[in-house]
Amino acid sequence: MKPMIRKLGLGLLLWAAAWTARADLTVYYVRHAEGGHNVKKDFVARGVPKDQWPAWVGNPDVFTPTGEVQALALATNMPPVKFDLIAVSPLWRTRHTILPYLKAAGRTAEIWPELTETQGFDPAKEGPAAPVIPDFLAGGDRINLPPEEQPYFHLRPDPNGGREFRVATFAEATALARRVERLLRERTGAKPMTVLLVGHGNSGLTLVRQLTRKPAFSAMHLKNTWMWLARETPGGAFELLRYNEPATAFALAAAAPVR
Repeated sequence: MKPMIRKLGLGLLLWAAAWTARADLTVYYVRHAEGGHNVKKDFVARGVPKDQWPAWVGNPDVFTPTGEVQALALATNMPPVKFDLIAVSPLWRTRHTILPYLKAAGRTAEIWPELTETQGFDPAKEGPAAPVIPDFLAGGDRINLPPEEQPYFHLRPDPNGGREFRVATFAEATALARRVERLLRERTGAKPMTVLLVGHGNSGLTLVRQLTRKPAFSAMHLKNTWMWLARETPGGAFELLRYNEPATAFALAAAAPVR
């Protein structure tokens, strides 16, 4: 009997060690560089006549001069981390934010439709997110990669038929965040992995709420090309280590918890 008890005890210890070791999923998230749509409100607020706006004002598929500098700087200032996986929203501004880094590092990235932009929903007004993931209609635009980008990006096979998601409610935005979390766990399994996600301000905030299990988290939205960092805990939820800081401020070994 005693040998059996010892074996059982050893098995439980090994199981516990394996569970503890599962807390090795680290997620970096960066928002895209400044696009023309990000500055439209500023031009309106300053009363600049529309016929005097630069051509890029209001265009989400063109960087402002500041955005161009941000994307190039990100390639140089990315944290010195070996990313096991890089996943990016399908939209132009996210792809072109990370493209200089991919070229410089000799890397490729997967396109995840689930990382697309969502609106700035207010959970207090929308009510709690639906507990069941709703069925999304494949009504978004088809994701087409120009030939010059194909060496750097590939579309992950997904059930949405290679189309973007269109999100109209807070429940749907939360559902997309849940899908991202599920994808991360499916891709990482039990081995340590460090992932870089490239997305948007609102969807990045929704993902923080999902991963940390803190639906009331209300920190300011990410600035363009600024990042957050979260690491999985043994219990399965994520601890937010850094939020809304420039890439140059990140150091993997010295990340301090958010207060």
